[in-house]
Amino acid sequence: MIHRLLPLPLLTGLALAAQTGPAAKPAEAPAAATPAPEAPAQDVAVIKITPYKPTIQRDPFSTPRDDRPADALDLIDDISVKGMIRKDGKNFAIVSDSRGTVRWLPVGHRFKDGEIASITDKAVTFHQWDVNTTNRSVFRTITKTFKREEGKR
Repeated sequence: MIHRLLPLPLLTGLALAAQTGPAAKPAEAPAAATPAPEAPAQDVAVIKITPYKPTIQRDPFSTPRDDRPADALDLIDDISVKGMIRKDGKNFAIVSDSRGTVRWLPVGHRFKDGEIASITDKAVTFHQWDVNTTNRSVFRTITKTFKREEGKR
């Protein structure tokens, strides 16, 4: 076993010596012969005048939660599920909110207190969390089945 291990470092040393032997010459740089012009040093102590142009993007006294669109302020309890539609391979839930607006919503749509977890042929599953927390890992699962239209029997 010892006889087999000795040639390995010897061969490695020879391979390294062959790479850095006298045949290898450092590359000559023709650009090194002409000095490059130096960039002028900038004075960090110079004060530049910058005009102040105030523009209000949002009301600074409102909470960021109030800046969301109106459909993001809906609660899951206020949503009624009407049906399901499949378009381009994606499932959309047809829901009606408390204002009477009917919309198509995909999986992952967020509400004030939850989001749509899944849409099947029979029902829509929601994950609902507490409104006053930012912890989204603790939720309860709500399943709402499709409501029959009043005219059908």
